[in-house]
Amino acid sequence: MVPHDAQRLSEDDTISLLEHDYPKNERYELTHSNSTNNDLEIKPEIDTGSVSDSCFSFKKLWKYTGPGWLMSIAYLDPGNLESDLQTGAVAGYSLLWLLFWAHVIGLIFQLLSARLGTVTGKHLAQLIRQNYSKRLTFVLWSYAQLAIIGADILEIVGTAVALHILLRLPLWAGVLMTATDTFTFMMIQRYGIRRLEAFFMVLITLMAVCFWVEMFQSKPDIIKIVEGVMIPIVPKNTEFQAVGMLGAIVMPHNMFLHSALVMSRDLGKRPSIRKLKEANFYFGIEAMLALSVSFFVNLAIVVVFASVFYKPDQTGPIKIPGLDDADKVLSGTLGSAAKYLWAAGLLAAGQSSTMTGTLAGQYVTEGFFGNIFKKDWHRVAATRSISLVPGMLVAIFAVDHFDTMGELLNVLQSVCLPTVLIPIIKLSTASHIMSIEFRPALILQIVCWLLTAVVVAFDIFLFIQHVTNVTSAIVIGISGAAYLVFLVYLIWKPLIEREEWMSVPQDEEEEASSSSDSYQLRRRDDDDSEEIYIVQ
Repeated sequence: MVPHDAQRLSEDDTISLLEHDYPKNERYELTHSNSTNNDLEIKPEIDTGSVSDSCFSFKKLWKYTGPGWLMSIAYLDPGNLESDLQTGAVAGYSLLWLLFWAHVIGLIFQLLSARLGTVTGKHLAQLIRQNYSKRLTFVLWSYAQLAIIGADILEIVGTAVALHILLRLPLWAGVLMTATDTFTFMMIQRYGIRRLEAFFMVLITLMAVCFWVEMFQSKPDIIKIVEGVMIPIVPKNTEFQAVGMLGAIVMPHNMFLHSALVMSRDLGKRPSIRKLKEANFYFGIEAMLALSVSFFVNLAIVVVFASVFYKPDQTGPIKIPGLDDADKVLSGTLGSAAKYLWAAGLLAAGQSSTMTGTLAGQYVTEGFFGNIFKKDWHRVAATRSISLVPGMLVAIFAVDHFDTMGELLNVLQSVCLPTVLIPIIKLSTASHIMSIEFRPALILQIVCWLLTAVVVAFDIFLFIQHVTNVTSAIVIGISGAAYLVFLVYLIWKPLIEREEWMSVPQDEEEEASSSSDSYQLRRRDDDDSEEIYIVQ
């Protein structure tokens, strides 16, 4: 990757350098770049200062605080809330252990994606475009976009349901009103990343307060909560909710988002290895704190519905509550005020996750295809429409099937997830992208591959569960086989190694030489162009 200390030469400087007598086969030619200039530049806004000598500093942590909290919004979107309430209603406290480990899995891959953005100066979508073929890049973009559309549908539905409870608006009117969040997002974004982060922290706080008040009102069994977190059990007939919970918690587009958000922190013109390690350290602490809050908010919802709805001795079919009728369950058991607390938390979840979905859509689209929009509002409107229009159509026409739709969309996230996890692992372990200081240890690599295998195994189980007759067996068999073949190909396909630099020096000797006052002429090749850089 192009290092942080690389300075692009001006045309005059380049021409003067080219006057020297280089060997003919090594002569550098002046061309215009179609690759680097096409990337959407994320301007760092928060100065993180010099490297701290102390082991830990709250002042430093505050400077790095923000990206993790925006990332954690996706762990609290309406899709998660519906998965939580249905899990509590069907399985009681039994699947709390899966909720915990889903957050752990998410944290591991979030940290890897954030590290890619911090060290390389490129976010995940840009790295995929630069290291995979165009055809494969398009397929991976399709999976990512499908996941964003699926998440958007539930976010739109959640906002519409909240507005219906609070303002008695028809659901279709609430769905249409969610389009205004794009303009709200554009307005807040103009005031800078810090105000945007503060706005989302307020919404997270609102969700935590609303759902935890309801949890205490439901008077849960503390011992059963601890047992549910510690003892791994999957009760009979709850497999679908288990897989749906994994898909709802660990969302593919969130990996793209986090790798881009960390670039809002200014690490300096030429960050050293120590500086990059400091950034990864504080980003890691912040991500753990944010996802811990997310876990306890999700836990509160599972516990509430386990307390007020779950009946372990009930036999026969159960009408599982969803986003559209959860308020009736709560008001019938906890009082009328409970439904308004639920609606307020749901509205905060819907609005915040829709806005972060807008941000993720920008990074995904322009990361995969380059900086194709000239103005900011063009980018927001276009990338938002790609996700919002299909989401609104599905939400409007499937307004009477919210429950079934929510379960299927959470499962969709789980199916799309491996197509993001595999590139993250391969990019994080590639020697031409990450220097040895920042590549994950062998044991962590093995753990990541095992976790990816677990997600794929869950998906295979889902394919088998949906086989009900010969026709479905043929359709699911063919589609499932094609899906698995693609994943195997994605694992096998080597990354495209280009004649580029490491983002940071490989060793101390190289780091020392890079900090000298001498100038070195180096070359960077892309698919369609060649650029000349100078390193001071």
